[in-house]
Amino acid sequence: MTERRFLLTDAHNRAKAAEFVLNTSNDQIMEAIVRPFKRSRTLPQNSRYWASLDEYLDQISRQIDVVSTTTGYTQLEVKRLVAKEMPPEYVAILFARTAEVAHEVLKAICGIPTSTKLGTKEFSEFDEKMEFTIADIVGHVNAFASKAA
Repeated sequence: MTERRFLLTDAHNRAKAAEFVLNTSNDQIMEAIVRPFKRSRTLPQNSRYWASLDEYLDQISRQIDVVSTTTGYTQLEVKRLVAKEMPPEYVAILFARTAEVAHEVLKAICGIPTSTKLGTKEFSEFDEKMEFTIADIVGHVNAFASKAA
């Protein structure tokens, strides 16, 4: 038997769910879970997150390029010097080459095993944490640029 899900939004849907449970076969062990409904993150919300993360990583890279050009340090040297002033988890994002790698670090920072099961509100909070983290990293890069100039 395939899995069935019911949203208990009204009396009709509750009756359909109850009927389904009552008519299940007695020879097979079944599991029923009833919990408050949590809306999953939306596709536009997900798309916006990934586009933002890509853009923020590009922003960090462009700022590193500017500092490198201005100071004469290589991009790697700039990253290493900036990293000395940052928390280790931020360093991982500073050196991330892809949004997927940065996303994995952000999940660790937020203490979540997966972002796919976050509801819309929790995903918005996760997105805000990502923006705060990236802004903090850019702040470290800008602070280094000011010192080096």
